[in-house]
Amino acid sequence: MIIAGAGGHALEVLDILTHNQISSIAVYGEEISPFWPSQLTSYTQLDQVGMWLAQSPEFVLGVGSPTHRKKLFQAFSQRGGVLQPLRGPQAIISPSAKSHGADVLSGAFVGAHVQLGLGVLVNTGAQIHHEVRVGDFSVINPGAVLLGACLIGSECFIGAQATILPGVRIGDRVTIGAGAVIIRDVPPGVTVVGVPGRILPRP
Repeated sequence: MIIAGAGGHALEVLDILTHNQISSIAVYGEEISPFWPSQLTSYTQLDQVGMWLAQSPEFVLGVGSPTHRKKLFQAFSQRGGVLQPLRGPQAIISPSAKSHGADVLSGAFVGAHVQLGLGVLVNTGAQIHHEVRVGDFSVINPGAVLLGACLIGSECFIGAQATILPGVRIGDRVTIGAGAVIIRDVPPGVTVVGVPGRILPRP
């Protein structure tokens, strides 16, 4: 298994892979975390990754940015890689939920009839309740709560401890600040902060 990404999030991914008794592990990143175990294989060039994938095509995403998750997915897939969903210890996922290559980390909750898009990250302790839909490569950060039937677009970044109220619709590429409470629909491409959430003016 190769981890696409080599920073802090990759270290948490490594812990989960080790817990799941995955023994053959490598990492790719332009800058390798100094905490990466020296005995494990590491690559800093994408050309090198193809050699590993030729022997073992499975990879997981080891970054927490929606943009970087998408770019690494595309780069590894083009080299023959096959994305594997990551499941952390004590993650609770409803049997009726659909998660297409999404990562659900330790202590997260995914409720009934939730739909998670390709490459989604549901981070530690996040809660996604019934009938929520999350678009491709969006990141739901630790402790965030998505309440019933809300809709999150693609490549969104939902900050730690943020709350999205039931039925709210959030456009693509939206950033929600940590601790924000979103009570109404949000258009694409904006940043929202505060309680209740307010859209920041564009620079």
